[in-house]
Amino acid sequence: MTYQVVLDRTMMGNIFNTRYSESVELLSISLIIFIVMFGLIPALLLTQIKVKQLDRVRVLANALIAFIVSFSFLYANSTSWLWIDKHASILGGKILPWSYIINSTRHHSSINRSTEGQKVLPDGVFTSNNKMVFVLVIGETARSDNFSLYGYSKLTNPKLQQQSNLLVLNNTKSCTTYTTGSLACMLAPSNQHLGYEALPTYLTRQGVDVQWRTNNWGEPPIEVSSYVKAGELRSKCSGNGCNLDEVLLTNLTATIESSDKEKVFVVLHTKGSHGPSYYTRYTKEFNQFIPVCRDEEVSKCSSEELINAYDNTILYTDHFLSTLINKLEKIKNTSAAMMYISDHGESLGEHGLYLHGTPYSFAPDYQKNIPFFIWLSDQYLDENIFNVSNIRQAPNHSQFNVFHTVLGAFGFESPVYESAMDVLHKPED
Repeated sequence: MTYQVVLDRTMMGNIFNTRYSESVELLSISLIIFIVMFGLIPALLLTQIKVKQLDRVRVLANALIAFIVSFSFLYANSTSWLWIDKHASILGGKILPWSYIINSTRHHSSINRSTEGQKVLPDGVFTSNNKMVFVLVIGETARSDNFSLYGYSKLTNPKLQQQSNLLVLNNTKSCTTYTTGSLACMLAPSNQHLGYEALPTYLTRQGVDVQWRTNNWGEPPIEVSSYVKAGELRSKCSGNGCNLDEVLLTNLTATIESSDKEKVFVVLHTKGSHGPSYYTRYTKEFNQFIPVCRDEEVSKCSSEELINAYDNTILYTDHFLSTLINKLEKIKNTSAAMMYISDHGESLGEHGLYLHGTPYSFAPDYQKNIPFFIWLSDQYLDENIFNVSNIRQAPNHSQFNVFHTVLGAFGFESPVYESAMDVLHKPED
C-alpha cells in the first residue's frame, strides 16, 4: 500500500534476505495502526467464530456446488483468459494470500547456498606477471540519472569529475531490479553461465588473491581468499564514516601491499543509497542538498525533500570513491584499476513508485539505469600503452561487461573471455 510493492518470487526473496538493520527502517506509526486494524482485530473476530462439524456428504455437496459455480463463471468469462495468461506473473504478485505463500515456496525451492554443484569455468593463463590490483566497487540503489557525471543538473560528483583517467560508460542497464539477481549477473560471463562458479571463485581457483569486503549482502555462493564483514573492520577504523561504507577502506592499502600474489582482486560491496532512510547513508558534512526527507514513509515527504536526501547519498558515494582512488594511487610499483557499478536503480516517487524490486517487465527505467565507470592508474595506462580518451564505447552496456573487463585487465586468457564484452579491449588496427 505504501511502496506499491508486487510480491512476486523475486520480491519474496528480497524479503527473506532482509536483515534486522534494514527492516527496522520500515517501521512507522501508520504501519502499527495498519497491523492492528487489518491484522489483530480481524484475527480476534475469527477466534469468536464457532466451528460446527458437518457430515462428509454435505461437505462434498458444497464442494461440488462451488466447483460448478466457479467453472460456470470462468466459462462465461472465457474471453478474458488470454489477458489473464499474459498478465499471470503480475497477478500472481498481487493476489493475496497466493502471492506471499506460493512465491515464498518458489523462492525457497530455488535457493542454493553452497558452491557445491556449481559448474566449473574453463581454466586460463595470465599473459603478464606484472603486479596488478583491480578493485570492484558494487554500488547499491544508485541510479545514473542522479549522477552529474551523466549530466544531472546538481553537482553530485564534484570530486570524480576532477579525476583524470576516468572512463564513464553510457547506457548501462541492470539485469534485474533487486540485489541478489544483479550480483549474480555482474559476477557471471553471460546469462547462460548463471549456474557456474562466480567471478571471485573463478579467480581464486586461478591463483588470484581475492578479497571480499562487505557492508551489504546478497552475493551468490563464493569461495575467496578473504571474506570480511564491515563489523569486523570497525574496531580498527577511525573517523565519522566508520558506521558507513568508508569502513570498507580500513587498512585496505596495507592489505593489498602485503599480498604475496601478483594479481589482487578486491570487491567492496557497499550499502550505498539504500532506502528508505536515505538520510542515514551519509555523514553530516554531505548534507548539502536541503531540505531532506527524514521519514521512512517517503511518500509523506515532498518530492524535493526525497530527491535531496537521495542526492546527498550520491555525493557521499563520490567522496568514498575519490578516497579509494587516492589510496590506490599511493600503492607503489603496482598497476591499479577501480570499477564502480550499481546493482540497480531506484524509484523516487515517479509514477507513484518508490524504492526498487518492481518486476523487470514493467519496472521504470529509473530502476534499471545504473552508473558504470572505471578509473585506471598511470602505471596501468603506461604498461598497456593505453589512452582513456581513445576508447570507443559500445552503444550500450550491461552488468555482464564486468566479468570480461576484469579478466582483460588482468591479462587473463580463457575460453570464456569475450573481448567484445571487455570495455577496455583495444581492437586490432
